[in-house]
Amino acid sequence: MNLKKNIIILALFSLFINPEAILAQGLVSFYETNDKFNPNYLISDIDLTDYNALTLEQIKQFVIAKGGTLAIYIDPAANLPAYWIIWQTSQEFKINPKFILAMLQKEQGLVTDPAPTPNQYDWAVGYSCYGGLCLEIYRGFAKQVRAMADKFINGYLADLNALGKYKDNYFCTFTKWCVNDLKISQDAQTIVPQNKATAALYTYNPYRGGTLTDNGKVGANYNFWKIWNSWFAALVLRPSGSLLKAAGDAKVYLIAGDTKRPFANFSAFITRYNPADILTVAQAELDQYQAGREIKFAQYSLLKDEAGSVFLAVDDSLRKIDSPEVFRTLGFNPEEVGQVTGADLAGISFGPVITLAASYPTGALIQDASNGGVYYVQSGIKYPIFAKEIIKVNYPGRKIISVHPKELDKYPKGDAILFKDGTLVKAKDNPQVYVVAARKKLPIADEASFISRGYDWSKIVETSAAAVEILPTGETLQVLDLSLLKINIPTSTPIFMPTYTPTSTATSTPIN
Repeated sequence: MNLKKNIIILALFSLFINPEAILAQGLVSFYETNDKFNPNYLISDIDLTDYNALTLEQIKQFVIAKGGTLAIYIDPAANLPAYWIIWQTSQEFKINPKFILAMLQKEQGLVTDPAPTPNQYDWAVGYSCYGGLCLEIYRGFAKQVRAMADKFINGYLADLNALGKYKDNYFCTFTKWCVNDLKISQDAQTIVPQNKATAALYTYNPYRGGTLTDNGKVGANYNFWKIWNSWFAALVLRPSGSLLKAAGDAKVYLIAGDTKRPFANFSAFITRYNPADILTVAQAELDQYQAGREIKFAQYSLLKDEAGSVFLAVDDSLRKIDSPEVFRTLGFNPEEVGQVTGADLAGISFGPVITLAASYPTGALIQDASNGGVYYVQSGIKYPIFAKEIIKVNYPGRKIISVHPKELDKYPKGDAILFKDGTLVKAKDNPQVYVVAARKKLPIADEASFISRGYDWSKIVETSAAAVEILPTGETLQVLDLSLLKINIPTSTPIFMPTYTPTSTATSTPIN
């Protein structure tokens, strides 16, 4: 009888350590997929450790808004409110309070559940729980949250910061979830963690998730990713190309992804953009962005470096003018050349050299005299323009030169010119409004979403359907919720609440 039992246990254990066997038996499939989900990159390392992401008050307001009971729950052992425990834990262990909130939701639904059971609070983040069994010493909300934070920061990340600790030349956790190393999850999925935060999450819960096994649905890290992205990944949603300034400050920034690029001077700004397009926002919003490279020079400015080379500033790069002959032939004025140093040019990319073959290096609007078609010709390439509104928006005040078709035939055709980033645009026979960003059109969900972003109805450009449809469609912009903006918090602990003191000094290592 014991022999039979041991054989069964051994068979089950072999499935546990060999997920491929599960897959081979057809026990794993998917109950949900998402094209945007990358199981190899769940959140960034900064997302895990940004412990100042929310203030104490913001945590409280967040959980109130989500409808659960975390705003009123008092941990009976610690005698502290749940939201206070979340904040204090984030400060003590230097872990993102948003991460804690996402884990609470993923494991027990505590952020949104209006009537959770005591058991949900007792095992709030599933710490030390595996196979339906949990270690009693970790029962309780505060113990759960603190132990989880401690394990991620002082366990998993500490291990992941030690090259070769568990596998030669890899950054790994003790269960050998390693950065850039293939491993099979326990729901039989091939995972290659691309960063430390992802490896840590799979160490805590070694399932990809979104999968069906013989035991039912497995949410796991897929659910964590869904929660994180729906709540936190889009806090900063100004599309690339937005122009922002803080109230009371003259400094203007160009938003590029998650960075803000300051303009060094008025000339650098005015030769590229219209002051009417600047949005004034709270300083706290600007603080969300990383500082990007400064935009130093006016568009089409002429610059001479210490070696005597002359460059033309075009968009975000410098193009060297091949020779004095090219400089003269193109009609540049020597008096407009500014002297710069190597330090001034640091970090700027260099485009193709301007030669005599590079027609219209500063660009020109050229019209086919036979059919009225307009192209933007720059450096010997013609780029078709599909609508007059694009000309008005992208090249205000520029003169259109009419030429014989044979003149245009000399130039190869490039991609069509699109509306510049930041343009609000709609087709004339369609009510949907978009904002252009990074060569895509982002649908604005509704009126509330439009207003929340500070957009002006009068600036919507109506154009042809073709000029809109040529833009690939990007993600839909919903209401911009600025209530969770990261702001500086006090460095001292407020005196009106006590500090949590653990009731147990047990240091047992949990299964997780």
